[in-house]
Amino acid sequence: MSELIIFHAGSLSEPLRQLAQYFEKQHPGVSIHMEGSGARQAVRKVTDQGRLCDIVASADYQVIENLMKPDYARFNILFAGNQLVLSFTDKSKFAGEINQDNWFEILLREGVVYGHTDPELDPAGYRARLCWQLAERHYKVAGLYQQLLSKITTTNILTDRETIRAMLMAGELDYFFGYESTARQNGYQFVSLPTAINFSSAEYKDNYQQAEIQLSGKKTGTWMTVKGEPIMYGITLVEGAPNQELALAFLEFLLASGAPCLKKAGLIYFPPKVLASDFTCLPDRLRRFFPNECSLR
Repeated sequence: MSELIIFHAGSLSEPLRQLAQYFEKQHPGVSIHMEGSGARQAVRKVTDQGRLCDIVASADYQVIENLMKPDYARFNILFAGNQLVLSFTDKSKFAGEINQDNWFEILLREGVVYGHTDPELDPAGYRARLCWQLAERHYKVAGLYQQLLSKITTTNILTDRETIRAMLMAGELDYFFGYESTARQNGYQFVSLPTAINFSSAEYKDNYQQAEIQLSGKKTGTWMTVKGEPIMYGITLVEGAPNQELALAFLEFLLASGAPCLKKAGLIYFPPKVLASDFTCLPDRLRRFFPNECSLR
């Protein structure tokens, strides 16, 4: 039995599970071990903990760029998008009132509890805070970012998906910032945030980049500035992967057949792209998926 190991962003759990099932059926004797977590956490398992892994898939392609290259990854395939939303349930306070125009006013009301994932571990966490910065400009409410930041507590900065779901369903957590695909998969209600602040559109890239946050860098004790960008998922082959040929076969399968699973899971599908500088680093069997117009410069 050959085992393929994939560390991936939690929001990719459902589409990767479906793809893994199809892949295993086509490759008897292959078992795929998938481990979901925050994307930065997934990368740290490889770079800091030295755990064996074949493929890393991130909810932010920049995590691979900033934390894995060049020692742990040589190329970075961009293959899907998403958008930030505010999830809630029927048990959430003021669930009948909240909308795209007043969500921040609802969150700041007495007794309302909201959260997001840990920015150090998960892109959805830092995207939530970048969203708040953009919201201050978008809604023209001075000091909004600091107001939202000051009210959130460490107990509501949560990255475990089951804990988040349990607290939302029990009404212990009223609102949570996450991805539309995750909200749909879990059956949550959600507020669709304006395109100018939800990181869903390449047309708003310049606007998104007005927001920034400081996060830990590649080496212990260093820091990096992360700016807002359109959400683009990235996936890569880990350098020194124990099952490199099998991993390449899975990446080929994803690029050739992954679109239906990605769309069904609620992600924003687009033709796969690579950074122009990565094209020469792509294994030959993957290059056919990247005509020149599908490369980012």
